[in-house]
Amino acid sequence: MIIPFFIPHSGCPHQCVFCNQKNIIGQRTSADPSTVARTICAYLDSAKHQEAQVAFYGGSFTALAIELQQRYLDACQPFIAAGRVKGIRLSTRPDCISKENLALLKDHHVETIELGVQSMDDPVLMRSGRGHTAADTLHAVTLLREQGFAIGLQLMPGLPGDSSDTFMSTVRSVIDMKPAFVRIYPALVIKETPLEALYRSGKYTPLSLDQAVQWCKSALLLFEQAGIAVIRMGLQPTEELQKPGTILAGPYHPSFRQLVDSSILLDRMRAALQQRSPGTGPACLCSHPSDVSAAIGQKRSNIVALKKEFCLSELRVSADPAVRKGSITYQ
Repeated sequence: MIIPFFIPHSGCPHQCVFCNQKNIIGQRTSADPSTVARTICAYLDSAKHQEAQVAFYGGSFTALAIELQQRYLDACQPFIAAGRVKGIRLSTRPDCISKENLALLKDHHVETIELGVQSMDDPVLMRSGRGHTAADTLHAVTLLREQGFAIGLQLMPGLPGDSSDTFMSTVRSVIDMKPAFVRIYPALVIKETPLEALYRSGKYTPLSLDQAVQWCKSALLLFEQAGIAVIRMGLQPTEELQKPGTILAGPYHPSFRQLVDSSILLDRMRAALQQRSPGTGPACLCSHPSDVSAAIGQKRSNIVALKKEFCLSELRVSADPAVRKGSITYQ
């Protein structure tokens, strides 16, 4: 169980062109350190016997004043000492990592640090107002690994100046860094951000939904091959995010990860059907039970496409626990 605390924009030394976290998460102010203990208690009381981890999201935690970092971290320590909370995770920027600060985090049982990398292409980073370079990310990852932290890296395909080639180069660079996990958030045009002005002036064109699915599909396959978990694709739907006018343009979908998984499974379904004897009769494919919905596709899109492509009178997808997750077999 994750016990989240949001500190939107707190500590951030730059205004990234894509960022308005208050409109994304619907929280206007940062969590107050004085309320942290009470909130942890409420979570623990409502979900007994679950392993818990406290998380600080939304800002650049290590860019906060040391005194404020200390207050947040100190509030968690009694729960860690009592064994009720396993540890702490937080997110920050690649250029806000130092040996001194990591020593503080280590002493306070921070286990996982996520870096907002977004891209490993310096021109993309510059045009996006990130204020750091790819070299800063490499340096930060080196320091984190030396100190034994679990490392997560966040990527944002489709930023100004990005292309399929530059994004895949970023993916390969991230694989070389061997993080424990990654998150992928395709760039969206959120209201009241610098990216809105670029979009309205015609200086920025976001990815289409299909482009974003294809880019992320290619990335996911490479990450899976490298044994790196992709724990999130696309922004988590929130009440604020789904209000009309919050997202002005870009490849938003509340089930974006399923679209990517469905596209991968479509390719594997097609390959399985190509092995069958020619004919227009019915066909049945098998997938792991957890993959059935994605294999069928939203609004049965995969079924419709494959029936037409292979001239099938019927196509079914059956659940089979013996089939490896992510695989398709022909029955």
